[in-house]
Amino acid sequence: MRLDDAAFPIVRMHYDVAGDGDSLALFDALLAREQPFVVLALSADPDHMQTGEERWQLSRWMKRNREPLNRLVRAMVYVEPQPARRFIAKASAPVFRTVWGYPLFVADSEADALPTAERLLAGYPLRAGDPSQTEDQ
Repeated sequence: MRLDDAAFPIVRMHYDVAGDGDSLALFDALLAREQPFVVLALSADPDHMQTGEERWQLSRWMKRNREPLNRLVRAMVYVEPQPARRFIAKASAPVFRTVWGYPLFVADSEADALPTAERLLAGYPLRAGDPSQTEDQ
């Protein structure tokens, strides 16, 4: 996984690209900015699986950083072009929020994901799982 913060407060997460070091250290640096941001996650190759060690490290890191994650990460907008995988991702949005503490939105392209990220950063409430819906609809 590689994080790209060049367009901060929109942070791209590339699941299928090897990081150039410790991705969790970069995530720590993002949280240390004390500024809200949105994670734009680009679809993962289904054959790309985290190792048990990676999952363990991520779980420990997440527990240590729960409060700043809840406070600073507005949401993850997951880009998934395949309809079946997009359906599964949308269905898992409530569990994602419980685990991570922030909502998951799903888009079929990066072009569709960017307006969702911008609305979230501007403070517009959206319904998790469906970036086209606000919570008051």
